[in-house]
Amino acid sequence: MENTQWNRQSPHELTPVRMVRQTIVTVHTIVGGSLFGVGMFVFALHFFFSNNAAILSLMITGGSLALAGAIELIIAAVFRRLVRNQQANLARLKAEGYSFPGEIVRIQYNPRVRIGHSFSAYAECSYINHEGKTCLVKSMPFLCKNNNFHLLHGRLASHDPPECRLAVWVYVSPYDPADYAVEIFT
Repeated sequence: MENTQWNRQSPHELTPVRMVRQTIVTVHTIVGGSLFGVGMFVFALHFFFSNNAAILSLMITGGSLALAGAIELIIAAVFRRLVRNQQANLARLKAEGYSFPGEIVRIQYNPRVRIGHSFSAYAECSYINHEGKTCLVKSMPFLCKNNNFHLLHGRLASHDPPECRLAVWVYVSPYDPADYAVEIFT
């Protein structure tokens, strides 16, 4: 993959890719909020009826929808916490760690996680540390637009499309080389 020209730019000039966890938070928040709101509305309708069967039906249906919405919102809160921890770790490593431009060695796609034309993927990246050693790291899952992915075969065409040209910066703790974060940009 030809990403060496992209890595010459500062990370502040590039756009970060969409992370899978952030997308999960957004989807679960929208679905959970909608279900909870509709459930509360349906539950509140029971105040306007006098038929016992209608009241019971509205209460059960509204309560079920509101409960499903609350569960979705709890899932969104858990993933939001994971995203915040990931962002805090990245900010900490940017502030106190070493930063290195990386090069993508391989992108591993997950064909089961797809949003539109974007697939979940993670990148295996190499970088040369301050001692001159080449190190290999793995990114967190992100969404990469790829029109050349063959669903039947589960693999990519022979080349990566221009929609997936990426730049990579690796941030490493000065105390523990296993403590790192990979930031990917389009």
